[in-house]
Amino acid sequence: MLEIKDISAGYGMNGQAAEGQGVLKKVGFKAAPGEITAILGPNGSGKTTLFRCILGQIKPASGAICLDDKDITALVPGKRARVISCVPQDHEPPFPYSVFDVVLMGRTAHVKACSMPSQLDYLKAGESMKEVGIAGLRDRRYTMLSGGERQLVMIARAIAQDTPVLLLDEPTSHLDFRNQILVLKKMREVVRRKGLIALVTIHDPNLAAAFSDRVVMINNGSVISEGKPGQVISEEGLRLLYGIDVFVLHHNGMKIIIPSALSCH
Repeated sequence: MLEIKDISAGYGMNGQAAEGQGVLKKVGFKAAPGEITAILGPNGSGKTTLFRCILGQIKPASGAICLDDKDITALVPGKRARVISCVPQDHEPPFPYSVFDVVLMGRTAHVKACSMPSQLDYLKAGESMKEVGIAGLRDRRYTMLSGGERQLVMIARAIAQDTPVLLLDEPTSHLDFRNQILVLKKMREVVRRKGLIALVTIHDPNLAAAFSDRVVMINNGSVISEGKPGQVISEEGLRLLYGIDVFVLHHNGMKIIIPSALSCH
């Protein structure tokens, strides 16, 4: 279980966390193994700052981040990289690495300084590619892939890192509709099969409703609602989150969110 305990964080004059310039204000929630927890919120709501705190890129001004009841807030980068992996929103490698080499980079946290990857590292990289269904892309150049294929490579790299916690920062933001569904379906399969704790920032409430197990709504740096998608993704909840009126339709057990015309205020 990953527990975010009343995290407060912001940025001072030097770019470091500062209580007085709060972006996050006592944010707290839990994320369970084998589940996808979607973080929903408008731009500037604090989603990126939350991920940066979990990744150790900034230190919270207060609160704690606990994994299986152990506080990991102050873990050094090398040890943190063995418990948390991340799929970034954008990734442009400086060189045209092969897909396998990009995935193998996920094993960096397990390779000692001045050492080469071991047979186990190569095995883990190959297994993670099979997990997400991209073994056939092994020798392709990463820079020559489609957007959907690149995202699957990034997920494979994170899985190769072999951590219990997986963060995905807007993994569908630059993908077409087909690839959005492809990536999210594959992600859900892997998370459930491997029992990972997955946190995903996502903009589309329809995708959050369809693919997540829990939803945390964040606005102005605070959690305004959390729970199962069917509980929190509602007309009233989305109105509070985004400041617009929506219609929530039900079809074959699925929710479909449609913005009301001219509803922004």
